Amino acid sequence: MSLLFFKRVIANPIRVGYLVPSSGFLTRQTAKRIDFSKPRVVIELGPGEGCHTRQIVRRMNAESKLILIELDDHFAAHLEKQFAHDKRVTVVHTDALHLASTLEGMGISNPDYIVSGIPFTIMDRQLREKLLATIARSMGPDSIFITYQVSLQISEHKLFDLSRSEHCLFNVPPLTVMELKKSAAALMA
Repeated sequence: MSLLFFKRVIANPIRVGYLVPSSGFLTRQTAKRIDFSKPRVVIELGPGEGCHTRQIVRRMNAESKLILIELDDHFAAHLEKQFAHDKRVTVVHTDALHLASTLEGMGISNPDYIVSGIPFTIMDRQLREKLLATIARSMGPDSIFITYQVSLQISEHKLFDLSRSEHCLFNVPPLTVMELKKSAAALMA
């Protein structure tokens, strides 16, 4: 665990959401779900210190784009420094609730993938619903939402359909990596 991560957990444990960074097992399991056989646009919500980001960057091809949406000032500055020399990576210091307008401002519609470990189950219900609606609104019919969670609760949400899931026991806490598509009801909304 890095000193930065530890400091951010102490400063705001609810915002960070986890007590330790994701394990290498989890980051590899998540990143391998992204198909980089052609250029992709990937959005990562709440990348923190970038452990999932680094795995995604290792697999990206030269024409792909990775947009990191990070609310925390310290994490955003750390990510900007860490990926300053990689033109494929853009750090946007904003709230994930502004995802749709942020992507619109960047001229991006229907990203290929949205990746997030934001712990939805510990969020205030109203905030969780707003954030999930924003994510669904930002997705096209072929977009895939990859999330890693303690609970399978999100897989039953009306805005999403579960494509597949896999448990990662070698993480603290053990999590389930899920691939979700926008539900038919959400597509018609």
